[in-house]
Amino acid sequence: MSDDSTKNSDESLFKSEMTGVTPLKSDNKVKVRKKPTKTPRNQAHTEEDFNKLIDVFSDAEITEACPETLSFSRSGLQHNVLKKLRQGKQPIEHDLDLHGLTVIEARKALVAFLDECEIADIRHAIIVHGKGFRSKDKPVIKPMINRWLRATDRVLAFHSAQPKDGGTGAVYVLLKKVKAN
Repeated sequence: MSDDSTKNSDESLFKSEMTGVTPLKSDNKVKVRKKPTKTPRNQAHTEEDFNKLIDVFSDAEITEACPETLSFSRSGLQHNVLKKLRQGKQPIEHDLDLHGLTVIEARKALVAFLDECEIADIRHAIIVHGKGFRSKDKPVIKPMINRWLRATDRVLAFHSAQPKDGGTGAVYVLLKKVKAN
């Protein structure tokens, strides 16, 4: 038997066995959310948050001690919600990468990111701040993210990410639901 006849018989056998079978739908595609284009619902709220994030950056604030694992939650959150956040079991709807930015650039990017999340009704996000390996002595952006996220009322909780999502170089963030107008 030649190779062509074996190939043809194998194909015909396969096709006969597959008669009436429907292919499975592919569900392994990444769903990408586009950045919102609308303006924030409450511009005063955005200005207020921005003003809260504008600190006077002294050397003492930038070099403040920062724990390896960042964790924060407002009172009243259910234990199960916080547990899922810590374990990275919530779907990440939006992300922000602050690698290579200065403190001022990072602050502006964070404010814009929080606006995008509010506009798009995003509840679960991740912010990659890095571990500070390129900083001289200590991480610079990480302690500021810790401070800024605590300062804004839009953030209900945050926790350092699981290793698969960046570990202690990133935080999962739980944001408030946007009130319907």
